[in-house]
Amino acid sequence: MKILHTSDWHLGGSLFGRKRDEEHILFLDWLIKLIEKEKIDVLLVCGDIFDSSLPSNRAQEMYYNFLCQVNSTNCHNVVIIGGNHDSPSLLNAPSKLLKYLNIYIIGSKTDSIEEEVILLKDRNKEPQAVICAVPFLRERDLRLMEFGESLQDKEQKLVAGVTNHYQQVFECAFRMANGLPLIAMGHLFVSGAILQEGEAVRELYMGNLGHIPGDIFPAELDYVALGHLHRQQEVANRVNVRYSGSPIPLSFKEAETEKSVLVVELDNPVIQVKAVEIPSQIRLIQIQGDWDTISSELIQLRDENQECWLDINYTGNDIRTNLKEDILSLCKGYNLQILRLQNEQVIKRVLARQNLEETLDSLNPQEVFRRCLEQNKIGEPLAEELWQCYNEALQVLSEKDINAE
Repeated sequence: MKILHTSDWHLGGSLFGRKRDEEHILFLDWLIKLIEKEKIDVLLVCGDIFDSSLPSNRAQEMYYNFLCQVNSTNCHNVVIIGGNHDSPSLLNAPSKLLKYLNIYIIGSKTDSIEEEVILLKDRNKEPQAVICAVPFLRERDLRLMEFGESLQDKEQKLVAGVTNHYQQVFECAFRMANGLPLIAMGHLFVSGAILQEGEAVRELYMGNLGHIPGDIFPAELDYVALGHLHRQQEVANRVNVRYSGSPIPLSFKEAETEKSVLVVELDNPVIQVKAVEIPSQIRLIQIQGDWDTISSELIQLRDENQECWLDINYTGNDIRTNLKEDILSLCKGYNLQILRLQNEQVIKRVLARQNLEETLDSLNPQEVFRRCLEQNKIGEPLAEELWQCYNEALQVLSEKDINAE
């Protein structure tokens, strides 16, 4: 049996206001060709299909067009779980219909544990594998809030709740397996995994239920397909516990690492995992330095004649009043798009004039609230209580499913 593991597509996403739709279309077209070439039997998509809970019509069109195309390939089964960016109700809406096409969708925690355990059958209607399809688990899915508990208590209870849920799913799967391959899917942050430098901060304080220990996945599982982190990697030194990573770099920092999908071949008891590199359509490049450094790098990129999106940060000592015009002049007529241009000299002058050491954009919501507490001289224990309430409000806002209303 051949499995293809992918995750974190973030369809409909953008980078500094620039839509990524064309890159996603090219990726999905490439993925269909890979499924046919590798003769994939099962496709696993481990969450964050969309970049937001209210994706654009075009993002949804890409998603459904892809599912239609998959249905015409050799791939007989598709399993999709929801991530923290996805709207559970939007993903689940067509699930009963898609099930007739052997496309199984678990957008959120189900009413019954058994619903998250899926028995896949091959084209001959013979049992093929058992899938533990666990979506992103939201706080409201796991427990009731208790007044007065500390943040540490809450964190411990969340980790315990996630662990307990997975254990129940695994116990159900073990009863059903009867010698069939056992595969788990999850969208979570497992301890020991490596964060991508620059990986979106919102993933860490809005989409993370704590670091879940790697031993949550029992040795009896043949493969564990994970989503949530954007870097392809093994977890806990286990070759069969993997994050596939995102298919395109979602930030300039992510552009520094190779993007891939994972092809997994199960031939009991042997397992082979192969990372297949995803072709890069657009290069994301950061340039930082004085004028000589920036201009020389731009000239070199012009000679390479490849489409590039640029994040340029001028840090030279000379005050260049026509910096933007000079850079645009160098890029004119070439496939170089400037997504962001920062002039450190201008920033320093503005901050000095305002007597500020930082801008609001440089702070995350939690840091802003902490500064507010300090500014208003609110001490303990009230400050701790307000801090807990604020974090709970952030969590509720991040989990709100607009499409369910």
